[in-house]
Amino acid sequence: MKPRVNSMNILLVGLLATVLWLGLGAGVRAEKLPSLGERSGRPIATPQARQLGDEFMREARRQLVFVRDPVLLSYVQALGSRVSASVADDGDFFRFHLVRNGEVNAFAVPGGHVVLYTTLILETESEGQLASVVAHEVAHLVQRHPTRSLARSHGRELSASAGMLVAVLLGGQVGAATMAATSAMAAGDRLRYSRAFEQEADTVGLDLLALAGYDPHSAVDFLHRLERGSRVQGLSPPEYLLTHPLSTRRVAEVRSRIERYATVTDGNGSDFSHARARIRALFEPNPEAAADYFASPAGGDVLVKRAARYGLALVKSRLGAHDEALTILQQLVSDYPDDLHYPLALAESYVAAGALRSALSPLRSARARWPDEPILYGAEANVLIKIGDAASAKPMIRAALRLDNDSVALYRLLARAEGQLGNMAPSFQALAEASYLEGEPTRALAELSRAEKHAGHSTYLAASISARMAVLRELIDRFETH
Repeated sequence: MKPRVNSMNILLVGLLATVLWLGLGAGVRAEKLPSLGERSGRPIATPQARQLGDEFMREARRQLVFVRDPVLLSYVQALGSRVSASVADDGDFFRFHLVRNGEVNAFAVPGGHVVLYTTLILETESEGQLASVVAHEVAHLVQRHPTRSLARSHGRELSASAGMLVAVLLGGQVGAATMAATSAMAAGDRLRYSRAFEQEADTVGLDLLALAGYDPHSAVDFLHRLERGSRVQGLSPPEYLLTHPLSTRRVAEVRSRIERYATVTDGNGSDFSHARARIRALFEPNPEAAADYFASPAGGDVLVKRAARYGLALVKSRLGAHDEALTILQQLVSDYPDDLHYPLALAESYVAAGALRSALSPLRSARARWPDEPILYGAEANVLIKIGDAASAKPMIRAALRLDNDSVALYRLLARAEGQLGNMAPSFQALAEASYLEGEPTRALAELSRAEKHAGHSTYLAASISARMAVLRELIDRFETH
């Protein structure tokens, strides 16, 4: 998949990120802020910030294709958690998302959301390079850039930011007119300051990268790669219009800062190599081209060749060549019993071939080996639901939720299982939790209202639904009053 660099897309994302920053610090303007380049203690998300972030994520889900693949989401979340682990007391603050898109991009949103594009992962040559992008976006949130932006403007831009948000999201002539009318007053100050924010995010991001055990030199490697790509493709947008300006100056500044860090040989783990292979195998528009790519992998690294075999099997399954896919994956499971990717993919291939019960065997063997991996419980539950055995799927899903209670996919699986069993109230309850985790408290409340109508004579169930509805109403009211 050849990446496309679209200057207008970059501009809109950059403007949107600037707009979103403005809402994070409302009401805390008097807070003592860190000096430029000084690491802040922890990110702060006010109710306004979370509301604005949730509103953006809702709109983003309408306009962008968010990846729901459990394997890829597990990798992105694990990588993000590693990068952000050094941020004090905020292990649950950040949420990492993946968007299927042909652009090389990433951005941060108030409320702790970090969004990565699939092509970004394909274009990075090492996990350290990918981690450097994640660290940069986390640094924007850690440094409370929204709060500091508001402190600089003294609240001047709040009404303008709302107009710009509408403009960027709507696009077209209406969007352009709104943007022109609302942004002229303060655009200069905001964009100059955002360049300073980029410098600071580079500085703090390098610290986060080093603390996570990655080589800080990876950051300049990737910046240089992007700079070279932009130059070759003839794109040179004005620096002040880009959230992440690809300038020679910025690359030079990052290169000078990394001299104080020791070089680390972090290498590429199995997860990074297989995530890249999985993205190409599942999302390449031309699966035959993907098959050709995997048939002749570049480089002689053993892990690269393994990942290529994995990718080839996924593509073969996608093309309907199920016997070939199963043969490759069975051999990979035998050759590399310590790699979780292969039994998961083997089960997927059995499902694609219509051999549902055969899919259970590799999953159960893997679960015995990795008893604390929620993705295995979810995969097995999904197969059981397809077979029609929702009663056996339910305890699997509950076990997975005890290991990962923030999984939208698991709550949706639980809703399917309960619905298959005719338990409509618990089914709507599970859908409500999925909606809540997706930043949709109003939709979650509507799902709970449906659950309430199906609660029947169960006093405990009715009380549980009522209590959750009260929490959501309070949350919605708090947002609306700020």
